[in-house]
Amino acid sequence: MTKTYAVPPPPPHNEGKTVAAYILNFGVVLGAIFIGLGMVLPMPILVWVGCGIIAVAIIAGVALSLAGFGQPRRRASEAEAR
Repeated sequence: MTKTYAVPPPPPHNEGKTVAAYILNFGVVLGAIFIGLGMVLPMPILVWVGCGIIAVAIIAGVALSLAGFGQPRRRASEAEAR
């Protein structure tokens, strides 16, 4: 008994360069800078501010992705049909 396999569709051409990815990346880098400054300077408040910035960036990135500004998603029915 032979099996046949379908070739998966090609990935999106944007290579992950989306608004959601840029906002998430910028927020994480900015938060890491604040955390680093808070550790070098004896200022624990900067560490917490950096953690807050990273948390907001993650929420914003996920929200933008769900709003359609991220990678296009395949529906479950399309994935099962292939």
